[in-house]
Amino acid sequence: MGARTLRSERSRETIIAAAADALVDGNGDFELQNVARRAGVSIGLPYHRFGSKSQLIAAVVDTFYDELDRSIDLSDLPPGDWTERERERVSRLIDFLYDHPLAAIIISRLARDPGVAAVEAERWQRVIALAARNIAKGQQRGQVPARYDPDILAAMICGGVRHAAGQALAAEQRPDRAALADEIWDFILGGLRLTPP
Repeated sequence: MGARTLRSERSRETIIAAAADALVDGNGDFELQNVARRAGVSIGLPYHRFGSKSQLIAAVVDTFYDELDRSIDLSDLPPGDWTERERERVSRLIDFLYDHPLAAIIISRLARDPGVAAVEAERWQRVIALAARNIAKGQQRGQVPARYDPDILAAMICGGVRHAAGQALAAEQRPDRAALADEIWDFILGGLRLTPP
């Protein structure tokens, strides 16, 4: 990567980070002038890099989902029981959502923005595809009943989990994170017809 490309990428990341901070401070809204000031760049640069405020917000959301993907990646765990690994994934997901300052804003308030909706739809399709692969692995190991279509199961489970998490994040008093993870896992156990290990 050349020096110019590296500078351009750093500038882009700086603007996205500034926009993320501005979204948190503005409870889901910001002015591009404020983002430029926070990033230490000219007012025209965010427009030049992203084209519009909506596209900048979409880039923030995309970065958020990159972080979410990393948080639920289980490659740091040794191979083990399929159900135990997936239960750990649920715990990591809830921890990430509860700890990330943008989670409630993105999942509860920004979802109506067309740019955000497009990013969310594409990212959740990826999550569903990953879940379907995981369910298929569970079926191969005999831990998930083989009679179910993994793609349909994954869509139902991911949709339920996404909306349950959104409800919890938007609540005036959030449920205890461990209790929420337990509730979601019970829902998944029921959906997959699993017996707890």
